[in-house]
Amino acid sequence: MSKERKRSNRTLQQEKRQQKLKELILRLHEGEGEESVKADFRKYFKDVSALEISVMERRLIADEGIHADDIMKLCNVHAAIFLENIQLADEAPHDFEKPGHPVHVLKQENIALEGAVDRIERLLEFYVTDPAEDVLAGLKLQAQILWEIDKHYARKENSWFPIMEANDITAPPKVMWGVDDMIRDLIKEFITLLEQNKLDQILDHYAETKYEILEMIVKEEDILIPMVTEVFTEDDWMKIADEMDEIGYCIVKPEEKWVPERTDFEAKDATDESMNLAGNLKLGHGALTLEEADLILDQLPLELTFVDKHNKVKYFNRGEKILPRTPNAIGRDVFMCHPPRVHETVKQLLQELREGTRDTASAWFEARDTFVMITYDAIRDKTGEYLGCLEYVQDISGIKQIDTEKKDVFDEA
Repeated sequence: MSKERKRSNRTLQQEKRQQKLKELILRLHEGEGEESVKADFRKYFKDVSALEISVMERRLIADEGIHADDIMKLCNVHAAIFLENIQLADEAPHDFEKPGHPVHVLKQENIALEGAVDRIERLLEFYVTDPAEDVLAGLKLQAQILWEIDKHYARKENSWFPIMEANDITAPPKVMWGVDDMIRDLIKEFITLLEQNKLDQILDHYAETKYEILEMIVKEEDILIPMVTEVFTEDDWMKIADEMDEIGYCIVKPEEKWVPERTDFEAKDATDESMNLAGNLKLGHGALTLEEADLILDQLPLELTFVDKHNKVKYFNRGEKILPRTPNAIGRDVFMCHPPRVHETVKQLLQELREGTRDTASAWFEARDTFVMITYDAIRDKTGEYLGCLEYVQDISGIKQIDTEKKDVFDEA
């Protein structure tokens, strides 16, 4: 039999498995009981790979028109059906067990989260029967520790998911991110119930919160990790590891930095792969054309002025100004752009920024019937050498008056 024929037969079998998986999950979405679907699942499948689950969820969204939110609502049911039959990799990469590797960090944080969840449960049961102030203080502290789960999820969403999507694993990130947000909301509501001392509601609410957190731990370790193990390269893991410090950690930090055994690592630049850099300015993250960069800087709700290390005005963005600038300022000594009475103040500030005795300074005051905040930041290169000062001016009149949340961008202010 030719290689083409073998490949065709394998493709046909994979397609049949996908069709059957879709049929079973659609039965769930149509309201059929979990046990009967699970029984049929065992009848047709000895095991199923995490990647097959990913493809199935993507097809439910693309082909069947099922919204990611609807898949999210039955996410725990899906997991209950798949988990006992999930096909794990023969052997997880050795680096997964090394401190600092993203998988090791995720698992260590999950252990810490399980501990936090249990501590809160014990304290809560004690507090409901004997609402002492010191127990309440302990509960609030533990709730804030639990909220560090936000960083755990943020690393997954901002570092893992983009690489999954680049490998055409698109549905699971949408579904999992939705569940992450639901858990965030549950924890926020739990903290609110604590603050309001609503003991009649808090036990049931926390039981749901605990359940969802522990279910997500199972999904991460038994579905997500096997799924990405099949497609992530060592370069991908290294890129994720490099981003972890910036996003932060949940309850525990890695004991050391993970370094792969090979020594020829050179991180792939996603910018190079995702766009043609011809005519673009390659920036720290991504790239822009000169026109795009110019328009973006002009669009910012800030009046920007950059004074170089020689104290010359080198740049300011366009737009209506609270503190006017004219093109004649370019190349001018910055002191000459200020009235004589503040020359010494400006000189001292720039000297302190240059010497590093301060990195930033701010002031706020009334100017032209507007409440203004003005900030001066030292700009330094990677070696710490002073390159100049960035001044940005902002109208904060409206910001000062904000005292409520507005999360929907379509709501009227």
